[in-house]
Amino acid sequence: MLATMESTSKTSQRERLFSPIFLIIVAVMFFTFLVGQGVNSGTTVYLERVGGTATLAGIGAMAFSVAAAVMRLVCGPVVDARGRRIVMVAGALIMLAGTLGPLVVNEGAPFVVWRMLQGLGFSAASTAAATAVADVLPFSRLGEGIGYSGLGQALSMSIGPALAIFLVSTDPAENLYLGVTFCAAMALLLALFCRYEKHPQDLPPTSEYRVRWERGVVRTHAAEQTEPAHEELEVAAKAPASEAVAKSRWQAMARAVIEPTALGGTLVIFVMATAFAFNVFFMGSFGNSLHVANAGLYYTIAAIMMILVRLTSGRFMDKVAPVKLMAVAAASGILAFLLGAGCAQGLFGGATEMVFYAMGVPFGLCMGLGLPVNQAVAVKMTPPERWGAANAMVLLGLDLSNGAASIIWGLMIEHVGFLAALVGCVLMLALSFLLACALYPKEDT
Repeated sequence: MLATMESTSKTSQRERLFSPIFLIIVAVMFFTFLVGQGVNSGTTVYLERVGGTATLAGIGAMAFSVAAAVMRLVCGPVVDARGRRIVMVAGALIMLAGTLGPLVVNEGAPFVVWRMLQGLGFSAASTAAATAVADVLPFSRLGEGIGYSGLGQALSMSIGPALAIFLVSTDPAENLYLGVTFCAAMALLLALFCRYEKHPQDLPPTSEYRVRWERGVVRTHAAEQTEPAHEELEVAAKAPASEAVAKSRWQAMARAVIEPTALGGTLVIFVMATAFAFNVFFMGSFGNSLHVANAGLYYTIAAIMMILVRLTSGRFMDKVAPVKLMAVAAASGILAFLLGAGCAQGLFGGATEMVFYAMGVPFGLCMGLGLPVNQAVAVKMTPPERWGAANAMVLLGLDLSNGAASIIWGLMIEHVGFLAALVGCVLMLALSFLLACALYPKEDT
């Protein structure tokens, strides 16, 4: 009986997932993504209300995207070297500065600077938070925990754009930036409480970070980085300025930024996210072209489905092979876009509006599974000391795909029509599954 009780106790301890620090990190992600969703969906309307130009809005959007992509490359290695909390706090501070700025100056070059700061801060805070989530979870339930942590992102996607449009429509329009500044401040406040790196003994006994710490694998970041840095400076001072030295330095920089073991999840999400880009940037316009009464209802339905997937992920995320989950995600997305193609061709007659709304169900399932599965694959295949770089690569793939695909789909819609873009999304989703078959680990991780 005693042995059974001890075994049960160990099993329940091994299976522990939720903890206060995990919930705090999820909240950081929620407020961080609320800022990202808010500034991206509300800025164009804001500039229209205050007399800004569409050109300034476009330049600002580009500044946000480029800054976020560059920061992904930089902060991944920094998260691994200097710690999650310091990058999370710094990112939230930069993001806060970027949201406060438009309340002071909202035109010309300064406004573009604010958009850059928003992108830099958002990227740093979200990358550090994603890595911190993996730290505080047991490795055996990593996929499940990442699925739950995505609730913050899913909730922000469901309420962020609507909240931003509401705020920017009130008087004065600056209420938009008051709202996102509050969200950035909340992200900063919560990030300050993420002190588990200094107090790993306060984490659940089976959390990955505490396990590594107890094994003596986790060392102080300063000790890891200071000595190599000094050695590199001494070598650089003594070595001749030759092509070989320059090449080795570039190789070292590439190794710091790129984590080869995370390429599988990164490449799959890069291809898959082209369909996500159509959903984010053009699904509303597609609905308007079909003359549906409320195109925004599609997004609400998709977001609800995403939330349901994340809430139930514990039943399957770490128990089903990742390639099987990708099969479901890709098939669901393909179904959604095939329904959209049918709408574009008028196959559903008077039921077109209902079919358009119904597309949100399979596509919400596609997004709800697609991102956490690929993030979990990338993290599980990467050594723990490189999880920051792995998360940064996956999120960078998502950012770059959204940026590139938005241009491609926009050109196709303008010159060929929505049907061609919808078929293109079907093909990209099918390609993402084929890549998963080739690049995912063969065994069930």
